[in-house]
Amino acid sequence: AATNNHNHGNQFVNKEKIDSMRSLLLKFLLGKQHLQLQCLYTIQTFCFEVMFPKGLILSLFNMFYDLDVVEEAVFMMWKEDINGAVPGKGKALIQVNQWLTWLETADSESSGDEKD
Repeated sequence: AATNNHNHGNQFVNKEKIDSMRSLLLKFLLGKQHLQLQCLYTIQTFCFEVMFPKGLILSLFNMFYDLDVVEEAVFMMWKEDINGAVPGKGKALIQVNQWLTWLETADSESSGDEKD
């Protein structure tokens, strides 16, 4: 139910373009949680710089999750990490909190099953 909000930012996000770059992103990010975390902070910074249009960060997080570019555990690391050097964390958390709660619930229900 929490994922039906993920379309609001789609006017800003070209899923086909990001999907076409998936293999390149995976080349750098696959299995490298510290770089995946930096990717999420880059998304946060970008959204801060464009003044957090409604649904943008949610769409980007959802897309990077759906494309298996960023692991579920990294989204939780981002949520828990208090990094004052990166602006906009509070606003970002507000916009993705429901989605993160859904992700935590979905993760615990999958009883540790990992996607390949």
